Amino acid sequence: MTRVDARRGSGGSDLIAELIDRLRRDLGRGIREDASDLDRQKRIGCRFVGSGLLAFCAVMFPVAIARADLAAAWWTPVSLVLVVLPATLLVASTFLTVPRALSTLVCACALGYLVATLLWFPAWLGEPDEEARWAVWLLQFPSVPSFGLVVTLRTGLAVTNLVVATFAVHAANQLARYGELRPVELLSVPLSAALAGVFLAVALAAVRNVRALDARHPAVLALTARAAANAAQEAERARFAALIHDHVIATLLAVREGPPDPRLAEQAASALDELDRSAEPPSEFTAAAFATRIDEAVADLGERGSCTHMIAAPSTTYPEHVVADVVDCVAEATRNRVRHAGPGSRCDVVAEFGEGAVRVIVTDDGVGFDPEAIDPGRFGIAVGIRARMAGLPGGRAQIDSAPGQGTVVTVEWRRP
Repeated sequence: MTRVDARRGSGGSDLIAELIDRLRRDLGRGIREDASDLDRQKRIGCRFVGSGLLAFCAVMFPVAIARADLAAAWWTPVSLVLVVLPATLLVASTFLTVPRALSTLVCACALGYLVATLLWFPAWLGEPDEEARWAVWLLQFPSVPSFGLVVTLRTGLAVTNLVVATFAVHAANQLARYGELRPVELLSVPLSAALAGVFLAVALAAVRNVRALDARHPAVLALTARAAANAAQEAERARFAALIHDHVIATLLAVREGPPDPRLAEQAASALDELDRSAEPPSEFTAAAFATRIDEAVADLGERGSCTHMIAAPSTTYPEHVVADVVDCVAEATRNRVRHAGPGSRCDVVAEFGEGAVRVIVTDDGVGFDPEAIDPGRFGIAVGIRARMAGLPGGRAQIDSAPGQGTVVTVEWRRP
């Protein structure tokens, strides 16, 4: 058994990885990988909505303080908390490695705004102030929470919230200014809702387009894989066609009646040698050489980890294509750990070599994920690990993980 530090021989790649980790920490862990384009759009959209609510609150804070005398003393601080608290939680959630409860927090933002507006009616002291253009500080942004509802695919709720919140805040503002509702001025409600509705429609179209692209992603990957396989087959056919044309047919066409030509005999021997080389089985790797290849892959791509080998059958050998596929899968699993497991995570690689079999287990103590909920279009997992081992006769890959419990990737091969 041998133990090899995964940082061994990594050279400049360790410095680059350390620099990237430091940048991520300095940016407040703002760089994140998402399972799909739709998840990425939800993250960015919710961050935009939460930040917009906080920005409006900051801008309208002087108005809220200046008009606090129109309502009971408790209403202004309560309304600020109802809007600011869920917006802050929403923005914070988008910076998590795996965003949590985005839909719930967006609904909380919409509900908080609506409750704050409705509470103004019982809190109003009954004294109108016609000079106050913005008597209710919430007047400027009733549509913002609706954008978050669209991004999280709650379109019907978004439209309902837009209409209700816009009408409620305009009614409250008119009551605060005039002491009564003026139907003519309430005509601004449908105009404001319609204007915001245009932007909601644009946001909805963007969300649907991204969802459609995500739905087509697995089919595109499958088509790409088939195209690559066909290209490989065509390349192999072209190689054999060139071999037959350049050596076999050329030799046969050179045959003439009469005494044998020594040069023709040499040409025929060369053609036979080329045919023999094309039919040679692929190279075989010993278990020790196989282990060295795994060491190099882990050292080049990993950090803060180790690699352990257990060789039960030192004399066994493994085909070259098996070695290449298993090493590539280990490299992909190590890459995923570096990208997704989070700063400070550790990776352990255990390779077990037996008679006509090999098993490699890549374990990390990172943030983990739900393998069943992972998007099938994730190229690294779908193609880089699962499809590669499924396409290898005798190969198998298994991924075990859960949020907060790390990840275990197992790839194994048994000689058919």
